[in-house]
Amino acid sequence: MTLEPTVADVAIVGYGPVGQALSALLAGHGHRVCVVERHTQLYALPRAFRFDGEAMRIFQRLGIADELREDLGEIDHVAWIGADGEPTVEIDTSSPHPSGWRRDYLFYQPALERALDRAARSQPTLELRRGWACERVVQHDDRVALTIRRGSEPTPGHWVASDETATVLARYVIGADGAHSIVRDASGIGQVDLGFSEDWLVMDVRPHDMATVAHLPVAAEYGDPRRPHIFVHNGTRYVRWEFMLLDGDDRAAYASDPALAWALIEDHLTPDEGELVRQTVYEFGSAVTETMRSGRALLAGDSAHLMPPFMGEGLCAGLRDADSLAWRLDLVLRGVAGDDLLDSYTLERRYQNRTSIGASMLMGMLTSTLDPNDAAARDRAFRSGAQPPARVMPGIGRDGCVAPSPIALLAGERAVQGVVEVAGRTGRFDDVVGRGFVLLIDGGDPDEVLEPQLIAYVTDELGGVVVSLNPSIPRGVKDADGALTAWLHENRVAAVLIRPDAYVFGAAHQPAGAAELVRALRHALSGRTTGAAGLERAA
Repeated sequence: MTLEPTVADVAIVGYGPVGQALSALLAGHGHRVCVVERHTQLYALPRAFRFDGEAMRIFQRLGIADELREDLGEIDHVAWIGADGEPTVEIDTSSPHPSGWRRDYLFYQPALERALDRAARSQPTLELRRGWACERVVQHDDRVALTIRRGSEPTPGHWVASDETATVLARYVIGADGAHSIVRDASGIGQVDLGFSEDWLVMDVRPHDMATVAHLPVAAEYGDPRRPHIFVHNGTRYVRWEFMLLDGDDRAAYASDPALAWALIEDHLTPDEGELVRQTVYEFGSAVTETMRSGRALLAGDSAHLMPPFMGEGLCAGLRDADSLAWRLDLVLRGVAGDDLLDSYTLERRYQNRTSIGASMLMGMLTSTLDPNDAAARDRAFRSGAQPPARVMPGIGRDGCVAPSPIALLAGERAVQGVVEVAGRTGRFDDVVGRGFVLLIDGGDPDEVLEPQLIAYVTDELGGVVVSLNPSIPRGVKDADGALTAWLHENRVAAVLIRPDAYVFGAAHQPAGAAELVRALRHALSGRTTGAAGLERAA
């Protein structure tokens, strides 16, 4: 049986955290979003365990940050334990994050997915097709057509197809469907294997009393050449161990026999002291696609890049993809920007993702050293002042949608979020002033340095805000904690244009430079537009 076609602005295949965030962001702009997900229920087991302040700012925009904070672990450093069982170096993660949130959080993924799911399903323009698998993706000049099939899941993870199919017609499709992405394969997007591949046992445990593991660091890499491993809290009630499997280990046995898993941690926790929530063997891999766009198909998350988990960057990278893609698609779907704006998505994300993968691979190689002499040399180097790879990811670079010189000051860097006060209300900038494009001026009056049509372009056409740090004027706000003023003064700029994903488009030394920033943005967003004509008729 074939059902009538569903018509949407965007079809998203995959409803893990990246697909959830994308659907919430796009539907939050009022676009029709159809999500196709083969699993009938949210995934009930933890996978990722860490996200950063940039991800938290995205969650803030989605209205779930305060809810998540109730069960987040906070981390100030990661310990590196040497082959002798003694600390060698501490990786400091306590420095402030530009987002206004902490640099690192440890979390329990099922709780995050529940919050993201509620945020997405609260949007009236979202249609969630659970229990449906995407089988075919075909691109046309003005649309993309997905063939989907309904199935059932009699036991978790065991999907059984039915004879019921349907078609989804959309202007664009996003593959957020993981490492084995059908959207990627159907779109002919190639993938490059970067060469890191190891099998690791992952075990998540819920101690009956967290005090039982209080003797362990909150997060640690153990460079023990006999069996390298990792320990980390995920959230406030769970912990995770990850152990490298060695030549001769029975992968299937380690994935299924609890006795083998418990034997690895018996010095720290016993079956009487906790519950083994998950036990599985993962192949830690490394790969990146040649592009993240092919016509009307785009990729986000693991469908576009895989990285070993040693830096905890996998989810962060996927959420950055979602944020970067959502504002672009919003403008293209509204006809405010040309379709070619989507080409810069690959340029920006490839730079950050390759950096994240490279750092994760290097950390993995350092952790996974099996030669005792090499491990001892590594530990001596750390104790002499050498440092593991930095856990601070760079900006997006200057090859994407950013301003040209001479207004490229700060371009591609993360924008600071401070605490401001407006009309007696005090809070984080995004909550109090607004989201979207932000033109921020230090002390000057925007109505004096900008022509009315330029202000209207930012506020009316783009849906952004124009604001000054002079609280005595109509467009002014009070910089309550001084963070924004300090950021601008430190960089000797007086006008900064910030994109919806909180990256800087460009900045100028004087308030009068704001006009040039807006003109440069308008030029960058101009180009061929893609209308929705024909979709309704085709349905």
